[in-house]
Amino acid sequence: MSCASSPPPWAAARAAFIYEGTARKLVLQAKYADRLDILPFLAKAILQEGASLMRDADYVVPVPLHRTRFRRRRLNQAALLARFIARSSRQVRLIPDALIRTRATTTLARLRPDERRLALEQAFTVAASARGRLLGSHIVLVDDVLTTGATASICATLLLQSGARRVDLLVAARTVKLSDMAGADEYAEE
Repeated sequence: MSCASSPPPWAAARAAFIYEGTARKLVLQAKYADRLDILPFLAKAILQEGASLMRDADYVVPVPLHRTRFRRRRLNQAALLARFIARSSRQVRLIPDALIRTRATTTLARLRPDERRLALEQAFTVAASARGRLLGSHIVLVDDVLTTGATASICATLLLQSGARRVDLLVAARTVKLSDMAGADEYAEE
C-alpha cells in the first residue's frame, strides 16, 4: 500500500532527523533519562526543518501521554518540544491539552503496525475546552518519533473531526525502514 492509495490524515510532515545513530540516542535520552537539556536542541532542529509548516499555523498541539505513563516518566517530551516550538515561533500558540490520552496502552515499540492501531483504538479524545479553538484552524501536531504513523494518524484524524481545517506533523526523528511504516502509508509516532 502506498501513500497515494491510502494517504495519511495530515497534509504534510517533517522530521528533523532519521531515527538512528546519534539522533536516536538523543531522542531516547530525552524520553527516558530526563535529559531536558536535549529538548531545546531537538526543537530548534524541528523548527528549521518545519519552518514552512509553521508559517500559516494557528496552534501547536503535542501528542499526549496517559497520566500513568506521565507519572512514571515525569515528563511528556512531545509536550515540552511543542512548548519550545511555540515559544520560538512567537506567532503560533500552544494548546498543550487539546488531545487527551483516555486510556493507557501497552508499549508500542515492539508491535507491528496493525497491532499498534488496535492497541490505540479509543485511546485518545479531543478536550471539550479546545474544540472552539480548533474550528477552522491550522494545527501543527508535534511528537518525538514517527514510526508507523498509528498514533499521529489517530491524533490528526481527531483534530480534523473536531473542525481543524488542516493538520501538519512535526517530529524530532522518523524511522526509515519501510517495514516500520503502516503499509508505507503513514509517517509518525511513539
